[in-house]
Amino acid sequence: MHALFAAFVSVCVSFSALAQGGPAAAPMIHPEKLKQIAPSVWIIPDESRPMVPNVGFVVGQTGVLVVDTGMGDMNGAIVAGVARKLAPDLRVYIVTTHFHPEHDLGANGFPRGARMIDGSTMLRATTQEQDIAEFGLSLAKTFSERSPAAALLLKDAKYRDADIEFENDRTLDLGGVRAYIFAAGPNHTRGDTAVWVETEQVLFAGDIVMKPQPALASPYSTIGHWLSTLDSLAQLRPRTIVPSHGPTGGVELIEGYKTYFNELQRRAAAEKKAGKSEDEAVTAVTAAMAERYPDKNRLAGAVRAAYAEAP
Repeated sequence: MHALFAAFVSVCVSFSALAQGGPAAAPMIHPEKLKQIAPSVWIIPDESRPMVPNVGFVVGQTGVLVVDTGMGDMNGAIVAGVARKLAPDLRVYIVTTHFHPEHDLGANGFPRGARMIDGSTMLRATTQEQDIAEFGLSLAKTFSERSPAAALLLKDAKYRDADIEFENDRTLDLGGVRAYIFAAGPNHTRGDTAVWVETEQVLFAGDIVMKPQPALASPYSTIGHWLSTLDSLAQLRPRTIVPSHGPTGGVELIEGYKTYFNELQRRAAAEKKAGKSEDEAVTAVTAAMAERYPDKNRLAGAVRAAYAEAP
């Protein structure tokens, strides 16, 4: 506990000067925002701040599962401190919704020890491992160029080795609460991973389901697979969906993404059938949808994917 407190103080000191540059200067986890959303589930909301994820905690009688770590070891140490506060002397497990820096690159900030109760155990899907092996720290470099604060957080960053790898799914018994962890990609990334807490009907959906526009962020992403994933998630009938970013919600978040992708497929296919080029389709579909879906970069990428998948 003393080491974690020291790490938190170090964070406050390191960012005291950067904070003067405005609230967006330091993409830090705010532990004071911790709130309970179900009997065994807590979250630290991201408040829709860039490069900050919603962080989840599933607490049982024998262990606590942390979902996403924040960006960099400083954030990871803060999240680890919250986990220990919620679950003193219990085993700490970590899973990340995908390999992007703000989700996975805080894992090295968690303590490790010879005894599991003193340290932490990292679980990662093999598809996430494949993303790390193929793309490495390229996105971390991009994030580092966005601000001095991000660069400081990601200095000397590296991915933590997984203690447990799983291919399709893994059920984690936390004592009275079970977390079903499953590989769902390729959607946002090839290694998208979700967590279902059935007793609480809470779904940690990563970037698969959010209020913000979806981003096909991988060369392996397909709209067809994403729609199939959304159908599978809808069958769970979650009461609460905790996305990677943005506000929590319910099944309306799933329906919103299905509506978006179905319209994209329909419009892109019509343009292709009419003999339009991919660029022409992007122009036409973006013009038709941008007023409702204003992130034109994400929209254009999705149109290109839909065009490629259309017969």
